[in-house]
Amino acid sequence: MLRYSYVAMRDSGQRVEGVLRAISRREALAKLLEQGFHPVAVEADDGAGQDVRARFAAVAGRVRMADLAVFTRQLAALLKAGLPMIQALATLRKQTERRGLRRVIEDVEHGLTGEAMSLAEAMAQHPKVFDPVYRGLVHSGEEGGKLTGVLEQLASHLARAARLRGQILGAFIYPFFLLLMGVSAVFVLMAFVIPKFEQLFKSFGQNLPWPTRLMIGVSGFTAQWWWAILLGVGVAAGLLVVALRKESVRFTVDRAALRLPLFGPMFRKMEVARIARTLGALLDGGVQIVKALEITAQTVRNRAVRATFGPIVRSVSEGNPLGEAMDKTGLYPALATNLVRTGEETGELTQMLGELAEIYDDEAERSVNGAVKLLEPGLIVIMGLVIAGIVAAVMLPVFQSSVVS
Repeated sequence: MLRYSYVAMRDSGQRVEGVLRAISRREALAKLLEQGFHPVAVEADDGAGQDVRARFAAVAGRVRMADLAVFTRQLAALLKAGLPMIQALATLRKQTERRGLRRVIEDVEHGLTGEAMSLAEAMAQHPKVFDPVYRGLVHSGEEGGKLTGVLEQLASHLARAARLRGQILGAFIYPFFLLLMGVSAVFVLMAFVIPKFEQLFKSFGQNLPWPTRLMIGVSGFTAQWWWAILLGVGVAAGLLVVALRKESVRFTVDRAALRLPLFGPMFRKMEVARIARTLGALLDGGVQIVKALEITAQTVRNRAVRATFGPIVRSVSEGNPLGEAMDKTGLYPALATNLVRTGEETGELTQMLGELAEIYDDEAERSVNGAVKLLEPGLIVIMGLVIAGIVAAVMLPVFQSSVVS
């Protein structure tokens, strides 16, 4: 749907300006007439005539999960204090410093006022900000008359997810920086420093050791073709990104990631924690279990894990227990399936899913810390050996020459 800016008049003669969404200009005019407005001007905001700055803002103004969590909690607090929805959104729009979030709130406001949408429908205009879980819970809250409670639950859900994500990213920043600096240092040495030693080695007038000959050969190639190496790395990275967009390739990579000796268990625990937290929130929000499973599947990032939801949904739809369906996939840990079974047998599935999410959040955090503790010294040792090998290859001819003389 396209965005249309309009200027219209009410029967009382009052001038009204706003934005609405419609498939065509004719539909936009029809919507205005249905609302009792007399259109004066209706212009498309999208398409070729859209302002370049607006396009850039739409791309660059992304909303972080932490910002969305704060917005959700503040919206719940304002609604709990008795403010109407439109006034609460207007207040949040005026006070936020995030341009991307301000634009999203503005679109939600227009959806509620100009197009008489529900809150969930207005949020559906930004599916990358408000995912299916968010919209599903909001829709359930609107229908059940408990929107404020649902928003508080969503805020807690988002805050926990943002905290875990921040911990993971923060833990791997240093190893990534260490690897980048190490590879860059070796590349600079081989391309620009080692070639200057070649004339010195030739002046010795003797056969060079094979490590030195190998180093000179590699450094000569790197010095001559450094631009091609960088270009090749860039092209390879681009091809990798394109390949990962294909579902078949991504599925294979994700399945292989779950089998990695160090990182596989960590990825599995992270996905189980996300599934338990999301499914528990949906069930607690009043969403039926089959629909909740379908929505949860859309939030799973690992394709191999997501593929298990097809058989699980079919099995649960046929009346089988969720724990049994999860166990048959062979992908979920025994602890997860046993807790789900216990929750189903005791009628406390939502509470058990919450416990499961807490357990695997802690397990995932410990796995991340353990992986980083092994990764950092491993990278240091590898880079140290590479640098030591280069230094040894440089010094060997010097030692050989001193021995001969």
